[in-house]
Amino acid sequence: MSEVDLAVEQEVEANPTLDLVNSLGVGDFSNAETLFKDILASKVQDTLDAEKVAVADQIFNGIEPEELDIDDSEIDAMLDAEVEEEEISTEIE
Repeated sequence: MSEVDLAVEQEVEANPTLDLVNSLGVGDFSNAETLFKDILASKVQDTLDAEKVAVADQIFNGIEPEELDIDDSEIDAMLDAEVEEEEISTEIE
């Protein structure tokens, strides 16, 4: 491939997030909706693929899944902190 072919190939590569922002900026909301759904679908698919790999590792390689060691009191403390932050932000407004 020549340098010109490589340059053209790099220009063709699109940034979906930038395209979404540009569509919103010019008011093309139907295109923005499509781009948003495509980006979201891509992220969901990537997450599903990663989970498939983890499950395959668990089944065929005997790798144990990672478990979070969080008890209920830690979860309650995190939720209470979030509620307090929301109350403070609403008081400021």
